[in-house]
Amino acid sequence: MEDKKLPFSTDISFLAETFGVERTGHCEHLNEWVNATGKLSDEDQKLLNRIFEKSKDDINYWNEEELKIQLIGLLFFVADIDTKHRIKVFYERSLSTTVGGYELNVISDCLIATPTQFSKPKHPYFFLQEYKKGRGDSKDPECQMLMAMLIAQQLNQDNQPLYGSYLFGSRWRFTTLVGNQYCISKEFDADEEADLLQILFILRKLKDLILNR
Repeated sequence: MEDKKLPFSTDISFLAETFGVERTGHCEHLNEWVNATGKLSDEDQKLLNRIFEKSKDDINYWNEEELKIQLIGLLFFVADIDTKHRIKVFYERSLSTTVGGYELNVISDCLIATPTQFSKPKHPYFFLQEYKKGRGDSKDPECQMLMAMLIAQQLNQDNQPLYGSYLFGSRWRFTTLVGNQYCISKEFDADEEADLLQILFILRKLKDLILNR
C-alpha cells in the first residue's frame, strides 16, 4: 500500500489527532530540563551580555536567517554542547520516514544528534523550529517541530524522551515527547536578560541529558 501524505493544511491539532499525541501535565522530563541551573565563566558572561545587547532591540524584526545567525547559533556556541562522536548541532537538515502509514518530511531549522563519521545527523535528540508564518499554517513552527519529533521516534526506536523548542521572534517554548505524552513549557522571552540566561542554561542542560541516557 502506498504511503499517505498529510494534507497541506496540517496543523498541530490535526497532527496530534492523527498520531495519538496527548498533551499532559505530568512533565517530569520537561521540568528537569527547563529548571536547569548553572554558572557562567567570566568569558561566557561577557559573550552573553554582548548577545543580549545586540539582540534586544532588533530580535523581533529579524528574519529567520538573521535570528539563526545573530542569536540561535551564538547561544549554542556559548552552551558548548558538542561532544566528539556523540553530540553535534546541525542546521537546515531534512528528516523523513513513514509513521502510521503516513509519509512525513520536515526540514529542521536546528537539531542536535549523534553524528556519523562524515558529520551527518544519525540519532536525533532535539529539534528547534523558528517562526514562519503563523498558527494554523502548514509552516507553524510547533507543528513542524512535533513532526520532526515523531520522525525521530520512528527512526530511533529507543523509547527515550525527545526534546524540542519553537520560537516566535524573541519568545521561546520548550517541549518534550515521551511515547505519546507531549509537554510544553511556559514562555521564555529572550528580550528579558534573566530569561535569556535561563534559555542558555536549558540549552546547555541538553548535554547532560543526552550523555546520561
